[in-house]
Amino acid sequence: MGPLARLTVLLAAAFPALVASDTPSSLPHITNISFSGNGCAKDPGFSGGFSDPSITYNSFSARYPGETQTVNCEVHIQASGASPGWQVALKDNWVRGRVALGPGTSLTYYTSVYFSQDAARTDSVRGTVNNNGGDILRQDVTLHSELRNKAWSPCTGSDGYTGILNINFRGALTGDGSWATFEAYNQNWDLEWRRC
Repeated sequence: MGPLARLTVLLAAAFPALVASDTPSSLPHITNISFSGNGCAKDPGFSGGFSDPSITYNSFSARYPGETQTVNCEVHIQASGASPGWQVALKDNWVRGRVALGPGTSLTYYTSVYFSQDAARTDSVRGTVNNNGGDILRQDVTLHSELRNKAWSPCTGSDGYTGILNINFRGALTGDGSWATFEAYNQNWDLEWRRC
């Protein structure tokens, strides 16, 4: 046994948290996925897996003024196969799209996360894109939400079931009588794991 291997064994014995992985040895696979909300009336495309997802929107479009000035899409995911004794939470969420904001209008966006087994424990964050100038603001946007008060999954058992993860993204346009549009193209996220 070389010096590095001996050091790793000594550290593992004395300080197991320092060398323990921050992810399960077996990651879960998605067993069911569904969508709800007026922003995903046409089923979004989904690729990747539980830990490296990519959602492609087909109908996420908001207009102000009008009946669609608030639009949302919520994804519901069930997964199993993770190593026993772990919990997972959403850490970061990114939505890419495009805004066109008339003077005095704004886009406020929200990400809300919860597990169906403990829906009262919901983590929500919001952000805003404003047009405070006198000209129309047209730009591609990447809307990042960092979840700080994390909603954690149930503790995985022998089947590695992570519970039903629900991620709701909503965009709302407001203004002073001007006009605005917002379209979301795709969404992805990062997860965080902990022992339980």
